[in-house]
Amino acid sequence: MKRIMVLNGSSRPHAFTDSLIQSFKAGAESQGHEVTVMELRNMHIHPCIGCLHGGKNPDTPCTQSDDMDKIYAQYRKSDIIVFATPLFFWSYSGLLKNTLDRLWALAECPQDALHGNHKSGALLVAAGGSHPEQLLMHFDYLMTRLEWFNIGKVVLEHTDDLDIRNIAPNTEAFNLGASIS
Repeated sequence: MKRIMVLNGSSRPHAFTDSLIQSFKAGAESQGHEVTVMELRNMHIHPCIGCLHGGKNPDTPCTQSDDMDKIYAQYRKSDIIVFATPLFFWSYSGLLKNTLDRLWALAECPQDALHGNHKSGALLVAAGGSHPEQLLMHFDYLMTRLEWFNIGKVVLEHTDDLDIRNIAPNTEAFNLGASIS
């Protein structure tokens, strides 16, 4: 059984990113994995100030104190981190990007808790159009730099042309979740 943390970077509840998350979660849970979704839109997370003074307390490694402490606690328990985001200006949403930036404090701990550490990552993207290539390349690069195993990516394109009320569960996201061993 794997413990999976999903960082939901969508500012809109019940939208396309949530639909991808629910499909992924159903697939992962069908294989006995534990999935925790962190709803970043409901959390108070300050942007990184770039102080490079984190890591003094491994439990709360950032110099700022806010809801990132909940993310750090769940991160430590998780084997897999899933980044879920709408495509904003060909990149992650601001909610997710702030969270990613703040993860750096884990690298500043006496025992680097960010790089390697047998973690894996996945990416779920809801794209209004059809140009997520920059984000997909960045995610692959991020997995390489973090030394995490890249489980895969799912992109739901052309969401601007879809009606969320009529969207079916996403088979690709379900299969990605179900493929985790």
